[in-house]
Amino acid sequence: MLWIRLKYRIKLLLNTLLFNIGFGKLLLKNRYGERILVFHGIDKVGETKYNSRFISKTYFETFIKHISTHYNIISLDDFYAKKFKPNTLNIALTFDDGYLNNFKYAVPILEKYNIPASFYITTIHEKANFLWADFLDIVSFHSKKETINFKGKTYVKNGKNEFINNGISLKKLAKTLPYEDIESLYEIFKLEWNCLPLKKLEDYWKLMSSEQIKAISDHPFFTIGAHGETHTNLKKINYSTANAEIKQSKLVLETICKTTVNEFAFPFGYYSSETIDYCKAIGFKKILLVDYENEDYKKDNIVKNRFVINPYITLEQQISYLLKGTYI
Repeated sequence: MLWIRLKYRIKLLLNTLLFNIGFGKLLLKNRYGERILVFHGIDKVGETKYNSRFISKTYFETFIKHISTHYNIISLDDFYAKKFKPNTLNIALTFDDGYLNNFKYAVPILEKYNIPASFYITTIHEKANFLWADFLDIVSFHSKKETINFKGKTYVKNGKNEFINNGISLKKLAKTLPYEDIESLYEIFKLEWNCLPLKKLEDYWKLMSSEQIKAISDHPFFTIGAHGETHTNLKKINYSTANAEIKQSKLVLETICKTTVNEFAFPFGYYSSETIDYCKAIGFKKILLVDYENEDYKKDNIVKNRFVINPYITLEQQISYLLKGTYI
């Protein structure tokens, strides 16, 4: 992992140098291929102090305008059907989590440029009105606490506004826990969360309503897919609980959308062969990861990997990595 991060940083420096000395066009040369992109949050300014999930609506529109002008954007249905245009990059767009900001900012831009997209919704609404990772990111940043106790261990706040124990962040730990354990964090930070200007911060935590999800489902450009019930790591929790998370998210969305939901994207991109098999067994026809962990899945017509947008680099850099298909 350390070597991968180092290789990425070296590559980024080299790319930056090429752009600075006027050879960036070499990195922007069109290439044939296929990419499924994954976005998360869209906000007004591209805030990255809480996490790496948000890009600005201005950046998003500039990006959409560029790729729709120079490459071939297709629906996920057409991507799976391999309806690719030769001699260019073929791109399908996806959005994870089900944020309200997708409905507010992304949808109007997609409509403006006639761009299809798929939205993967976390159906946590009956248990909370936010995702636990957003709650923890925001409240950790604003918390005045220096230490907290969680599951018998003391976590100390560092200069990056993370709570750490023996080099492991509270968020990293939470990615290994079932939702029932994560839920206890709400009580620890309850008072501080309720004191925050939540309306002002809603772009970073608020989820779409059932009515907004239905409106996207009914739209001719868009499709709705499932993303689990509580956004837990389905690879780390027990098999029966993971299955229940997957099935419940499908059933809730089918009730809201009044149609079959046959797309599933794994939270955090974490999966196991058992959870993939279960997704297939209950009728998902499109299963989306982030990275292939098993070479066999590259040959699986149902399972596809995706390319994650990086909010920390320039548009030119982003396009160059997109064309290459990797950050390393």
